Amino acid sequence: MIQIRNLAYQYTSHTQILHFPDIELGAHEHLLVLGKSGVGKTTLLHLIAGLLRSQHGEISIGKTNLSDLSSRKLDQFRGKEIGLVFQNNHAIRSFNVLENLKARLFFAKKSMDIGRIENLLHQLDIKECIDKRINQLSEGQLQRLGIALAVVHQPQLILADEPTSSLDDKNCELVMQLVQEQAKNNGANLMVITHDHRIKPMFNNIITL
Repeated sequence: MIQIRNLAYQYTSHTQILHFPDIELGAHEHLLVLGKSGVGKTTLLHLIAGLLRSQHGEISIGKTNLSDLSSRKLDQFRGKEIGLVFQNNHAIRSFNVLENLKARLFFAKKSMDIGRIENLLHQLDIKECIDKRINQLSEGQLQRLGIALAVVHQPQLILADEPTSSLDDKNCELVMQLVQEQAKNNGANLMVITHDHRIKPMFNNIITL
């Protein structure tokens, strides 16, 4: 379960205080957060991911209140329980696909199951890329690898930051289907933060900032 209550944040260089709506997601529920540029979408994602410390309000993921964690424990929690899907690829370019996934499991302190990795890559239709280096992958393969890196450690929560905004309609729908399938397969909550209104029909829970 994800719970967010009375959340607000203010950057030191700004007078404006960003206020965010309360959010409550039950097991396996998904949420789409829509908003134009400048309304605080990325700030909200960074707060939920623990990349920014909340100044007011509470964020709970499962039974863990992020405010109760030290910086070290917060880093560990994020690495183990949160998966991030970015618009731009963040794979280690000197590694091949398998080595990137092994590294993600290592930092999450999760055991390496080569069978599960192969099955995940099969689901994402990039199993043939397992030994390829990052610079050998197409744009579509890189997008699928980004999803694999977000879910290989079986997180409680998958956060997707503008995953479709640079895609055409066909690939927009395909990428969202893949992300939602992986959230379902891993029993994770999914939260997508974007300005892309094309994906509204794919969500039952929607809030607008």
